[in-house]
Amino acid sequence: MNSRDNNTSAPEARRPPPLGETQLEVAVSPPPKISTFTSLRDRNYLRYWLSLLVGFTGLQMNIVARGWLVWEMTESALDIGIVSFAFGVPILLFSLFGGAIADRVPKRNLLIITQLCNASVTLVIAILVTTDAIQFWHLVAAGAATGFFFVFDGPARQAIITELVPTRQLLNAISLNSSAMNLTRVLAPTIAGALLVIIGEAGVFYIVVGCYIAAAGALSMISPPQRVEEPGFAPLRASASGQSRWGTLAREIRADLTEGLSYLRHSPLILSLLAMTFIPMVFGLPYMFLLPVFADDVLGVGEFGFGTLIAAGGVGALIASLSIASLGDYRRKGILLFVLALAFGITLVGFGLSHSYALSLVILLAVGAGGTGYMTLNNTLIMTNVPIRMMGRVMSIYMLTFALMPMGALPIGALGDVIGVGTAVAGGGAILIISVLAMAILLPSLRRLE
Repeated sequence: MNSRDNNTSAPEARRPPPLGETQLEVAVSPPPKISTFTSLRDRNYLRYWLSLLVGFTGLQMNIVARGWLVWEMTESALDIGIVSFAFGVPILLFSLFGGAIADRVPKRNLLIITQLCNASVTLVIAILVTTDAIQFWHLVAAGAATGFFFVFDGPARQAIITELVPTRQLLNAISLNSSAMNLTRVLAPTIAGALLVIIGEAGVFYIVVGCYIAAAGALSMISPPQRVEEPGFAPLRASASGQSRWGTLAREIRADLTEGLSYLRHSPLILSLLAMTFIPMVFGLPYMFLLPVFADDVLGVGEFGFGTLIAAGGVGALIASLSIASLGDYRRKGILLFVLALAFGITLVGFGLSHSYALSLVILLAVGAGGTGYMTLNNTLIMTNVPIRMMGRVMSIYMLTFALMPMGALPIGALGDVIGVGTAVAGGGAILIISVLAMAILLPSLRRLE
């Protein structure tokens, strides 16, 4: 039994039964069945979930406005890739450091700070657009700054879930997280696409600032989770004499990084699951950053059509994440993981080859369902097989793979300028299919995961 779920002390376990009941069989109630929205009954998790919903609404609107702004300024798929690449570089360089920090400071406070930093950067971009002073390098710099904040936000956002819900609800909570993000992918891009026509890019950016601030406010209402401390690990705090331990931060962080890397080196299962994260991030998911090119150059549907393309993928993703949340503790997770990965690759090839707006919308439903279902399940398998005290560091490496998604948009965007963006995306889907089939054959331990 998980130690976090076992609150019975040894003396209580040895206490004799009441007089006259020594022959009675004690009926132990089974744990309540997990339904689709079980985790939302917890007040702290609900507030966290609402902050995620509001914050990712801002993020999705930001992606739409920024992507369209870059395309209007340059009309180059490569330049869209460059802005995305700038976001990924800090994650690639500093993600491990961010995970070590997330293991040692209150994660709620760290998330509040990152939301306020995102609001500040977006406000600067909004002012530059309003004053007609915006330049391409401003957007590159803003992408890099946002990526640096994600270095701390990503691991903390993933790891805090284990402090808010019991282990048996982890798949449900992660799936609801995914549902919140995908609900924003349904609504926010469509709204942003319409608002681009009405109030322009600057107006959308100002709304994004408000979303980030609201997300920080919701996080501030969470009661600080009780930290789980294990032998040999001490979080940052003031000592008995009132002196801070910050003076030893560099040495402790270095030791944590060494321990985290050593853990991974001796954990082939986690390494395999991280590899399964790497594949779609490089060859599949970069298609999302190139949707402005599909909307304008391939399908000819403009700003509003761009928003509906993102929303279509979001509808499929929302259906998949809610379906997985309803599975409870589903047993054959390994096989389902490979099925969803293959579905993602196959539908991505179809989307890349489509030149029909209506057909593209339908295919994107399946693309969103396959990609999100796969990533949600992969994330859950990692988190359920990692010790709590290592969670921030391992999730920082998981987040490291997220740098590969925007960075992957650069070569695909460059290739798209030469052979066409649809052909480039379809080629990425084909590579994804081949890679997943190879891993299914070479890594039978993943297929057997329960």
